[in-house]
Amino acid sequence: MKLNKATLFTSLLFCTGLSFASTTWMEEGINKNYAETVQLRRDIHRHPELGNQEINTQQKVVNYLKQQGIEVVTGWKNAPTAVIGIINPDKKNTVALRSELDALPIKENTGLSFASQSTGQFMGQEVPVSHMCGHDVHMAMLLSAAKILQQNKDKFNNRVVLIFQPAEEGDSIHDLFDENLPVSGANALVQDGLMEKYAIKRVFGIHVMARLPAGKMWIAQGPALNSVDDFIIKVEGKQSHGAMPWAGSDATLTAANIVVALQQIVSRNADLSSGMGVITVGKLTAGETANVMSGKAEMVGTIRSNNADIRQTLLTRIPQVAEGIADAAGAKAITQIVKIYPVTMNNPQLVETMVPLLQKQGIDAEINNWNPGASEDFSFYAQKAPGMFMFLGADAAGTSDVQNNHSDKFNVDETTMRTGVMAHLVAATSELE
Repeated sequence: MKLNKATLFTSLLFCTGLSFASTTWMEEGINKNYAETVQLRRDIHRHPELGNQEINTQQKVVNYLKQQGIEVVTGWKNAPTAVIGIINPDKKNTVALRSELDALPIKENTGLSFASQSTGQFMGQEVPVSHMCGHDVHMAMLLSAAKILQQNKDKFNNRVVLIFQPAEEGDSIHDLFDENLPVSGANALVQDGLMEKYAIKRVFGIHVMARLPAGKMWIAQGPALNSVDDFIIKVEGKQSHGAMPWAGSDATLTAANIVVALQQIVSRNADLSSGMGVITVGKLTAGETANVMSGKAEMVGTIRSNNADIRQTLLTRIPQVAEGIADAAGAKAITQIVKIYPVTMNNPQLVETMVPLLQKQGIDAEINNWNPGASEDFSFYAQKAPGMFMFLGADAAGTSDVQNNHSDKFNVDETTMRTGVMAHLVAATSELE
């Protein structure tokens, strides 16, 4: 049988177990609410808050959702600033859409008329705060999509769970290496049973990205973002006069050899045919003065990988290598590793199914295995249910040499929010057969 494009598209949906109602209400809703979407973004942008302190942001989200008549849960066990919205609560098939609430401890230098002038407490210190990652855009897109979905809830058969989670950028209250560091962010929601509570079958997230044109969407089929873990290594040697190093054990030299040896873990222990790994020592401190051989040294660093097995290899070998190098030098190395986020994995079958649906609604979406190297706690949701994390372009037409996310000058072409809202609508209304 010869298939034309329309028949082929229908067959694809049938085979993958998803259906999608052809609608015009989506585009109409986006156009009608676009000015409000922009205003939402600018208001949120002007008033950012740090992770696990998003009290005012939480209230804005709650108020907006309730104004639309959406069922709201305020706070979620170990994520008290979270907001959960439920559309079509009596339906069975559940799709989750996720956004983040938190901002960064960065002073904004964009020159925007609605630029942040806010400050906040970061590890007990007052710091400038700004939405230099794009979470303000994410919230505005999901709130706008929520309004449109609620107004048209009789047109689709899914229950839609809206996840507005705190602390994607990390806990701003507790030090990362605090032995009593509480669980937070997506991990807290997942550990506290959110996915099971609503029987979530698919979960979607969007992140605006610099160096990608506004309106363009890239979606990886597999690893989308890397895992991230941090470590601290404390070296204990024996202090001595700088003229008599044989009388002690040099912590500085030991630490330097550990730094070099850590790089060899990636090149000699990791199976790089399966993926990539990076170990970076970002800070090294040692010594007191020029003529004293140091007795103590300390380094902190980060570990990244796009493969779970490689990640585990690096986590296992770092303390082994550090302890071995120190022992050979007559010193001692104590390693503390903090596991932060797993690899963000997009479900290949879900991506293969959803990209044609996005394209059918006019989105310039493509399967692209670009991995910018960053990390995301969306990974915890995707470990529980098939997930798809979408990169959405942030760059205005004609711009070049733009500032990346987390820069003090990061900015977003607001027109790209039309695409983001549409992607949420398509994801929310695609139905399991």
